[in-house]
Amino acid sequence: MKHLLKKVALVALFVGIPFFAKAIDLKDGDKIAILEGQNFETWSWSPSGYMRLLTTELEKSGVKNPITISMGGQKTEQMIARIDNDVIAKKPAYVLIIPGTADYNVFAQKTVDESFNKNLVGVIEKLKAANIKTVLATSYSSNSNPSEPRNANVGEHNEAIRALAQAHIVPLIDFVKVIDNEKKVVPFDGSLAAKVVVHQIFAGEVLRTLGYSDQKIAAFRQEWLDIPGAIQFAPSVSVNTYTELKAAAKSNNKEVAVYITEVLHDSVK
Repeated sequence: MKHLLKKVALVALFVGIPFFAKAIDLKDGDKIAILEGQNFETWSWSPSGYMRLLTTELEKSGVKNPITISMGGQKTEQMIARIDNDVIAKKPAYVLIIPGTADYNVFAQKTVDESFNKNLVGVIEKLKAANIKTVLATSYSSNSNPSEPRNANVGEHNEAIRALAQAHIVPLIDFVKVIDNEKKVVPFDGSLAAKVVVHQIFAGEVLRTLGYSDQKIAAFRQEWLDIPGAIQFAPSVSVNTYTELKAAAKSNNKEVAVYITEVLHDSVK
């Protein structure tokens, strides 16, 4: 798995529309708003969460504290209700909208309600009127395992998002197609590694919209695979084994979690 992920880090695939050839410039003081219609499977501000990665790389480029508006798990009706006071009034330079499963029952509903399109059109038109750059993104209901049965129910909604992007001349991160291309070399199987890699790929695609080159994105993704704490899990051990690990950690002047991490790391080298 490790070698396979290293290999895919060198691949920087993007499937979208031509607007991305032109960079969206950000300078220090510019703000980004992210409106999520679904939540990713792991926390977006975790060590390798996409919001954390975006913030880290943008701050390296001189844009401090860029993500100041973040609304997760929002239905489109909540987005339209909040867009004036919670987004436009705060004057972000850039808004990323990820419409998703907050609007429908992903286990049963395939058809797109009229309100889904109507609310998104309202949001897009308000942002355009305020001269705020806007990008839409498609998404799976369960990003790290596209073959999961419920993902078959998101097709029409993603087609609606694609149509809206085209009709309103809004850039699109067609993340479903990105994942579909990358899953030829990455096992998106719902594992902890898959969940983390999804965040890393998404962060890369957003940075691409901001003008970062393919080479830079590929370099970022290779670096991100080595971020400490990206995957966190507890080993299953007995009381006696834990006591021995704790004693060994203490003799090395380390916390037991740090010691266990180092032992696991050294064991696979």
